[in-house]
Amino acid sequence: MGATLLVLLLAAPVQEPPRPAPTPPSSCLQCHAELGGTAAETVARLGEDIHGQKGLSCHDCHGGNPAVGHDGDIDAAHDPARGWREHPTRLQVPQFCARCHADAEYMKRFNPHTRIDQLSEYRTSVHGQKNAAGDTRTAVCVDCHGVHGIRAVADARSSVHPTHLADTCARCHTDEKLMGQYGLPTVQYADYKNSVHAHALYEKGDLGAPTCNDCHGSHGAVPPGVGSVANVCGSCHGREASLFRETEQKKGLDLDLCIQCMVCHDNHAVKAPTPDMLGVGPRSTCVGCHPPGEPLYAAAERMGAGLQRLRTGLDHARELLERAERAGVEVSEDQFALQQAQDQVIEARVLVHSFDEERFQANVDEGVTVVEAGLAAGRRAFGELRERRLGLGVSLIVIVAVIAGLVLKVREIEAKP
Repeated sequence: MGATLLVLLLAAPVQEPPRPAPTPPSSCLQCHAELGGTAAETVARLGEDIHGQKGLSCHDCHGGNPAVGHDGDIDAAHDPARGWREHPTRLQVPQFCARCHADAEYMKRFNPHTRIDQLSEYRTSVHGQKNAAGDTRTAVCVDCHGVHGIRAVADARSSVHPTHLADTCARCHTDEKLMGQYGLPTVQYADYKNSVHAHALYEKGDLGAPTCNDCHGSHGAVPPGVGSVANVCGSCHGREASLFRETEQKKGLDLDLCIQCMVCHDNHAVKAPTPDMLGVGPRSTCVGCHPPGEPLYAAAERMGAGLQRLRTGLDHARELLERAERAGVEVSEDQFALQQAQDQVIEARVLVHSFDEERFQANVDEGVTVVEAGLAAGRRAFGELRERRLGLGVSLIVIVAVIAGLVLKVREIEAKP
């Protein structure tokens, strides 16, 4: 009986669970692909768009009914009752994007860490304020991120990736006609491309090097105010900014209106700092504010001379020890000890931002002490080398004399019958 039942069960047709009906293809993609031209390009770019990669499609932004319209009925697909909307105007774009990007519950479906304050931050920017006032010329979301084919910021091909952001900003900020309407210059991009920051970003591949949004902000882009420049620069150059602010507190000064980072370093065309910037030489930045005869001019001259003395002494000590090393004298410990003087050079260049001559000179003097020890070690090494050479010379003379005596003795023995 059991065997018969087993045979019947095996022979019975297998009932497969019902399969869900396949999702019909989007009529948006079908129709736009058939239209060709720009419409077809939009469809083709959806696959590389961050929204498309997250599973979103045309109707998620534009509304309508993508399940109908395959028969060419555009009105059915563009159904206002299903939220169909034409592309927004430039004044409407920020709010259009914010329907999703300012919705915390919705955005958490894709990334729980994503920001949702872009619109409110944009409204604080110069771009956002003018957009809210009805100016259609200022930047909106699509000017920076694109319309279709929007890539993630971390994508190296994205228009807002650090390696492309300055080029994106430059599309407007190098337009003389457009910037002329706001009374703004157009040299910022060219200045930045020649800066030490751009060199680090583009040539060294340092993605931590600043580009436009690191100083101006991205969605809340504004020109840093005079009182905030040191804070902006200090977000990367923290030690220098701390010394700068300590000076204000110790001496009860307000340096906001007279001394800021860009006075010495510029803003967009920031160059690599050199020791020549300190002192009173032709490349000095001090003399731009402190003319001869002023006490601070004399202080700058002393500080410049102190740093030059330390650097020159360090170079001499290094050269002396390297020559001794090439000659065969063991000086590795002395060379390692000399590294402290290099640290003092770096420290001195940082301490310039404290504008505290006493503190600066104390650091220089400490470095000079190390340099003098290195020079003394180099001289001892050459003294040892001279002793070695003298000993070697005497030894060679003795050896030659012994050999000569032996030769004479051999000849004397050979001369006997």
